[in-house]
Order: sequence, then structure tokens, then C-alpha cells
Amino acid sequence: QLFSGLRDVPQFGKQWQPYFQRTFEVYTKLWKFQQIHRSVLEGNKDRERMTFKRHDIGEIASKIGQLYYHYYLRTSEPNYLHESCVFYEAIRSRGYFKDVLDAKNSAPMVKKLRYYARFIVVCLLLNKRKLVESLVSELSQDVESYIKTFRPNDTQEWQFVLQEITQFLESDNI
Repeated sequence: QLFSGLRDVPQFGKQWQPYFQRTFEVYTKLWKFQQIHRSVLEGNKDRERMTFKRHDIGEIASKIGQLYYHYYLRTSEPNYLHESCVFYEAIRSRGYFKDVLDAKNSAPMVKKLRYYARFIVVCLLLNKRKLVESLVSELSQDVESYIKTFRPNDTQEWQFVLQEITQFLESDNI
């Protein structure tokens, strides 16, 4: 609820800072809790049903990355942009969204695609061009897999996202 409410907080003034602070505190506690209790949350690996999936951890980390990014947008302090990038890079290096196609549910895959789009924006702002190119390639492959696997209604939107990113990168080269 706190995270969703950030959209409604006014862009200007100081009213947003306590709300952001509270949201950061809650997500920090959640992150620490899942780290401490991960084995319990994931359940017994031998069971057919695990209660907490790796992509759930990725979702928490992605939201923390989004919080840092939005804090950067409000303050223009680059250290928050760098922190956002740190979380996004950790998600990628730890493979939190690696097995989302196994879920047989499109929701985790959409979260992965959105994560990639946000990570690309952050990397563009940080001028990490080689990483952007690698991320765009991965996003393209994942969009293709998403379309083949789920035949979703938002196929054109994701193709448009890829097209916009590609056009931006081409124009940036000029």
C-alpha cells in the first residue's frame, strides 16, 4: 500500500519525504526479514510447492531499486541513481527472475520485463552504454519468449517498448 501510494504523493514540497522514508523503512525491514528467514520462506525443497520463489525476492529488490530511482527523480542526487543500479545489477547477477517462465503464469514474466525496462533507463542515465546494449538484447529475447509462451494481449506494447529503446540508442549514436 505504501509503495502504490507513492504515485499519489505531490511532486513538489516536502510532504513526500516522510512518506518515502516510511516506505524505505518498510522495504528495508522486509528485505532483512527475507534474508534472515529465506530457508523457512522457501520451504522444503523436496516439497512440490515452495511458498516463496526466487522471483518474489527479485520483486522485492526491484521495488527497492524503484524507490531509489524515484528518490533520485525528486532530489536529483546521483547517489540514489547509483543505489538503484546496484539493486538492479544484483537482481541480474543473482538470477532472481531467471526461472519465471517455469511459473506457467504471465505475471512474474511481466514483472521481469518491467524490471529490464527500468534497469535500462537507469543505465542510460548513468551512461553505461555497453550494459544497456546487453540488457536490450536480454529484454528482446525475453519479450520474444513471453509472446511465444503466453500469447498476451500486450504484445504490441512490448514490441513498441523495444522499438523505442532501439530508436533512442540509434539516435544517440548520431
